[in-house]
Amino acid sequence: MHSESETLRAIDAGLEAQYALRARHPERDDIYRDHLKRSAALREAGDCRLDIRYGAGPRCLLDVFPAGEGAPVFFFVHGGYWRALDKSYVSFIAEHYRNAGMTVVMPTYDLVPAVRVAGIVEQIRLALAWTLAHLRPARVVVGGHSAGGQLAAMLALDQAVRGQGRIVGLVGVSGAFDLRPLLKTSINRDLTLSPDEADELSPLLRLHRLSKGARLVPLLGVVGGDETNGFKQWTSGLVSDWRKQDGEADYCEIPASNHFTVLDHIADAEGDVFRAVTAMIGQH
Repeated sequence: MHSESETLRAIDAGLEAQYALRARHPERDDIYRDHLKRSAALREAGDCRLDIRYGAGPRCLLDVFPAGEGAPVFFFVHGGYWRALDKSYVSFIAEHYRNAGMTVVMPTYDLVPAVRVAGIVEQIRLALAWTLAHLRPARVVVGGHSAGGQLAAMLALDQAVRGQGRIVGLVGVSGAFDLRPLLKTSINRDLTLSPDEADELSPLLRLHRLSKGARLVPLLGVVGGDETNGFKQWTSGLVSDWRKQDGEADYCEIPASNHFTVLDHIADAEGDVFRAVTAMIGQH
C-alpha cells in the first residue's frame, strides 16, 4: 500500500497537465448541466426503454432508443474516467441516429473503486451481449467517449480476436487508448491500476498483440481541436497503428471543441461523425 506522500511523489506534472482535466476545465459543470437537460428532454419525449438490467451490478442498466425491430444498432458508452457519470449525460446524442433508422443503446456501468477497470470491461461485454441477444441487430457500430472510448475499443478488439461478429465499425471519441500515462497522474488514486493492468487494458497495446491477419472493423478516431496533446496523441496513435495492422481508420479533429463540447458534434445530424456512423452501418 502506498502512502499519500508516495502517491504525490509519483505524479508527473507533465502527464497530470495532459490527462487530469478537472482543473483545466472549470466550465465542465455548465456543459454537463446542458447535456443533462437536453438528455432529460429526449427521454421525457418518450419512444425509449429506460433502465433495462443487463447484469448483476447495481449500475448495470441500459437505455434503448428504438428504431424498429431488427434495426442496426449504435452502441454508445459514456465517459468519466471509469469513476464518474452515467448514461443520463449522453441520451441527447441518440436523437438523430434513431431518426435515421438506428436503434441507440446506452449502458451505464459500475464505477471504481467498487469494481476494477477490468470489471467494467466485463460489464460492457455483458451489455453488448444483451443487445445482440435481445435486439438481434445484423450490424452494430460501437462507440464511446473518453473512458467509454476505451471500453468500445475493447469490444471491437474482442471481435478481431474471435475473427467474426456483428460489429461493423468503431467510433472512439477522445478515447483513453493507452492507460500507462495515467499511472503517474492523480487519476490513478481512484483507479489504482498496476502497470500490468494498464498494459492489459490499453486498446493500443492490445492492438499490437493481435495475430497477423486479424480482421479489424473500420475505425473513426475523433478528438476536439482544443484538447490537450495527450488526448490528440491517444487518438492519432490508435488510428495510425490501426492502419499499420491493415485496418481502415480515419482521424477527425473537430475545430474549437474541447473534451466535453466535442459530444455536441457527435449529436449533430450534419456532422462528420453522424455521416461516418451512417456509412459504417450501411456496410454489409
